[in-house]
Amino acid sequence: MRIIDLSHPYKMGMTLFPGTPPMDIKQIAQIDEGGYRVTDFHSIVHTGTHCDAPAHCLKGARTMDEIPLNEFVGYAVIVDVNVDDEKEIKADVLKNYDIKPGDIVLLRTGYSKYWNTDKYVDDSPYLSEGMAQALVDLKIKAIGMDFISPDKVEDNTAPVHKIFMRNNVHIIENLNRLDEIDRPRVFFAAAPVLIDKADGGFTRAFAVIQD
Repeated sequence: MRIIDLSHPYKMGMTLFPGTPPMDIKQIAQIDEGGYRVTDFHSIVHTGTHCDAPAHCLKGARTMDEIPLNEFVGYAVIVDVNVDDEKEIKADVLKNYDIKPGDIVLLRTGYSKYWNTDKYVDDSPYLSEGMAQALVDLKIKAIGMDFISPDKVEDNTAPVHKIFMRNNVHIIENLNRLDEIDRPRVFFAAAPVLIDKADGGFTRAFAVIQD
């Protein structure tokens, strides 16, 4: 059995969504001084590899503490998408994949290699509304991606987010190392940190490979 870590590490200077308040990570206690080490971490919950709760975009919707853990864990189908010529991801990319109700879909574009560069944000792929609705119609429970958002970065109305959230399809953003998964279907987990009334949660996403 192999475990593939699909998360980006949190560190100063990492990619942030435009307009996000600065993140701060620092040591506030050291072993040589007090006998123990403590890290102080300040960030909104929508940084790095993270999950969105429906409350992120929908008033009165579920917050992270109201979502059962099993909705972020299960079998995932890896969908390869070529975004070199067209950044918008349309529903026709799904035609050759066997996606079952209750599956998680992971979109593998290769964009994680641009993490911590301007290109990761400025040229990010995004989903068409038709693609989002097609995934809802397939009755998946979560969608993960190796890029920054299912919506266009500059679109503050977040139509794709809302299609998913209105239909209880959870969103996992900024996945990493999807290229290391060597089969079309894997066991996947992206358990978000349990923060009361939060609209999102940091996650240490991973895939389990049974050899």
